[in-house]
Amino acid sequence: MDRAPRRRGVHWWTSVALILIGLLVLLAIAVQSFSGQLLMEGRYWADLTRAISNDHAERVRQGRAGELPREGLVRSWYLPGGVAPPDLPRPLANLPAGNYSSEASLLDDAVNLEAGTTYHAVVADLPQGRLVTLVDIEPLEQQQNRYARLSLLWIVCFAAVIGGFIAWLHANLVRPVRDLAARMQAIDPSDTGARLPTDYQREEIQVIAQASNAHLDRVAQFIQRERSLLDQASHEFRTPIAVIAGAADVLRQLPLPDASQPALARIEHAVEDLSETMVALLYLAREAPPDDEVTDVTALHDFLPHVARDHEHLLRGKDARLHCGALEPTFIAAPEAMVRIAVSNLVRNAVENTEVGLVEITLAQGRVTVTDSGSGFNPVEAARRYRDSLRQSVPARGQGLGLFLIGRICDRFRWTLDIDSGAHGTRATLDVSASVVEVP
Repeated sequence: MDRAPRRRGVHWWTSVALILIGLLVLLAIAVQSFSGQLLMEGRYWADLTRAISNDHAERVRQGRAGELPREGLVRSWYLPGGVAPPDLPRPLANLPAGNYSSEASLLDDAVNLEAGTTYHAVVADLPQGRLVTLVDIEPLEQQQNRYARLSLLWIVCFAAVIGGFIAWLHANLVRPVRDLAARMQAIDPSDTGARLPTDYQREEIQVIAQASNAHLDRVAQFIQRERSLLDQASHEFRTPIAVIAGAADVLRQLPLPDASQPALARIEHAVEDLSETMVALLYLAREAPPDDEVTDVTALHDFLPHVARDHEHLLRGKDARLHCGALEPTFIAAPEAMVRIAVSNLVRNAVENTEVGLVEITLAQGRVTVTDSGSGFNPVEAARRYRDSLRQSVPARGQGLGLFLIGRICDRFRWTLDIDSGAHGTRATLDVSASVVEVP
């Protein structure tokens, strides 16, 4: 069986959206950091240092060597006759003309000035000496490293904010909604006064709880009206049924002509059927008792022969007989009235569809089997006839109503009914194993 696709909740989609936004922000920060790192590439600094060296060389040619900067990030030294000034880093004093850097990259050489120093330098030959130009990029790299650490801290803080918001969303939305759903599911249907708490912190959850309580109020009023109607109907139906049954008993004691006996028998059978139907409908209209509540226990193997004897009169005028086969001792936790209605409808359907042959009742492994050799029984057609009869002003009781009652009883006690019908008869199997109990 294909399962319905699982639908994601608001919390899931919100969390995914926040995580995606966070990833996009982190990507933007990473791109920005990488772009800043590109500014520290050696080729840019080499070109810049060379341009500065050319500018300072022009100053020297103009006789302005004293204006060369000796402090700061950019420094230059003019070495006339190869004499090095005292503040010139020693590793640069005797280098030939060329580009130099502490970063061993595409430049001529990597020369270490001192530990932890990052620089780019250009040594240029002039007619009267040499010019050494140095650009110290160590402070810039340190500043960039500080920005990188701040970016990492921002990433951690941003991730913590997203995680905290997701946790807050779960605590303030998902958990209260699930708690509300669990409380609603735990409400006992028989307790019409049970209501949901409305003291939730979030106004949205309070609105849902209040609306649910208002709905429960309407349901409770509806149930109360139905129960009142059910009680009145039960009383109103029982009285005329009892009157008809009493009158039939009185008529049975009178010396009536033989021609009236079939009519009297039909009255008695109709009263029995109506009584069974009323008992079933009233029982099924009530809420099912809890699973741990003690119910009536019916000895099914002793009960089935009584059902067979009660239906033998339906075989009058037919070349058929009703027989109980092997009956395995079986006890079930179900009222005898419900068992009688379920089995009686199966037996009645089998007898009504059998003109010649045998109707047999067997019991084995918690399954009641009613087999007939009749013309076959179509449950779909019977259900259709019952559905059509409901549209009439006075619905008739027949196979469709019997199947309806059996279906409701099976739903109540978790039984199953299987009907296998063919041209040579029908086999109806009522599986009551779900209610089988051990009796000492």
